[in-house]
Amino acid sequence: MAQQVVGAFTEEAVKSLSKSLREPDWLTKFRLDAYRAFVSLPLETSSLYTKYSYLSAFEAAQFPFIPAKRSIDFRSFFQDYLTGKERNILLQGNETEIHSELDEKLSSQGVQLMSLHEALQEDESLLRQLFSHKLVGSNEKYAAFTNAFFNSGTFVRIPKGVVVAEPLRKMLLTSEPENSVVEQTIVYAEEGTKALFSEELYSRENSRPSLIASVVEIHAKSGSSVDFSSTQLLDENAVFVTNKDAAAAEDARVSVSSLFLGSAITRSRMNFQMNGRGSVAEGFEIFFTGGKQRFDLESNLLHNAQDSTGSTQARGALKDESQSIFKGMIKIVNAAKNSRAYLAHHAMILDRRAKSDGVPSLEIATNEVRATHSASVAQLDEEQVFYLMARGLTESEAKKMLVLGFFEPVLSRIPIEQTREGARFIIEGKWDGEKRRLLDRETLLSLTGETVSEVKQQQAEDIFERHYKYRK
Repeated sequence: MAQQVVGAFTEEAVKSLSKSLREPDWLTKFRLDAYRAFVSLPLETSSLYTKYSYLSAFEAAQFPFIPAKRSIDFRSFFQDYLTGKERNILLQGNETEIHSELDEKLSSQGVQLMSLHEALQEDESLLRQLFSHKLVGSNEKYAAFTNAFFNSGTFVRIPKGVVVAEPLRKMLLTSEPENSVVEQTIVYAEEGTKALFSEELYSRENSRPSLIASVVEIHAKSGSSVDFSSTQLLDENAVFVTNKDAAAAEDARVSVSSLFLGSAITRSRMNFQMNGRGSVAEGFEIFFTGGKQRFDLESNLLHNAQDSTGSTQARGALKDESQSIFKGMIKIVNAAKNSRAYLAHHAMILDRRAKSDGVPSLEIATNEVRATHSASVAQLDEEQVFYLMARGLTESEAKKMLVLGFFEPVLSRIPIEQTREGARFIIEGKWDGEKRRLLDRETLLSLTGETVSEVKQQQAEDIFERHYKYRK
């Protein structure tokens, strides 16, 4: 019965994949346990969200399972996506890691940027430890799917006390129709480190659907700081499912910025765990939909320690017949006194056929905390459009300016400069009907003729001064 439901994604396929990769027994068992969870779990486990499950429903059985890595000609495959100036980058074509390059200085300091299976060969004990205490467990259907069938992955390790000033990059490009790329990314930042990591997901235009499933885990140890960004620019027939989880230890800080623009269906789950006293977590989500795109986004703040601070801000604009749902939970446990949490979702409707919903919620088990959530869905303000037209702008120019301005409160807070400036460039392109991608700073300046602005991040305290509910 289970095998009929999931087509090529069967228990035998899990065993065959693990065997072909020569994985240890403990990892095979991990995969099989995840597979059994996948076939038994519903699409939504919370009755609060069941009515919205249609937004990210799809048939996994329509996609093939690609267990073996295929050889790819590196130069021809990525020639349209590289400038030749890239460094500290891992390139993945389809399900195959084909090239990684790391600065000699970083390499000599022990920084690692490699495929997950390379890391397994180099330090199995660490990988076993991370998999035995998985941040993204198998209690969510497509997290379990990815844990069972991942055929590729990236491992990033920042040794104790090392500071990585420039972003480490990962670029994934898929080209095959009816393909399935299932991958894991683990970022392991040891005590007192600082790192930036940027992933970019692209696919060439296909007439048939492809599946990209991703799990991302960020381990921020005591006193570390990790900025992670993800830019999803898949083609209009792709299905994208992603589960991200970031855990911050004592006095650690982690931020995750997600830009969702491509795919037919996007299903995203983001969890922040503030596990240590004084830990800080920040989430920024931007989405811009059109056509019949369907986006199902969820972001949760889990305060497990006192004096922790968490915030998630999401903004989206919807055109044509596109639909979205944003769900979020602030959970503060009894031990997490003096914690602060902020969860916000705001959507702008650009066409009458577009639709967006927001379902934020709170679960607080202690006193002496500040926590608030907010959600709004509104149409483009016609009076503002009229005012700008009276100042000499065309109607299209006025609407474009308002949409770009609507995103700015979240865009301006994204810590990684390339992601922040590139997001503005890409969003403007989508409005104009152009397909764009992230560019390096020099290339971006040559195209826009603008000076890249200094990041103008508001401090987290500003949020809590404006909006909060206080329990004492």
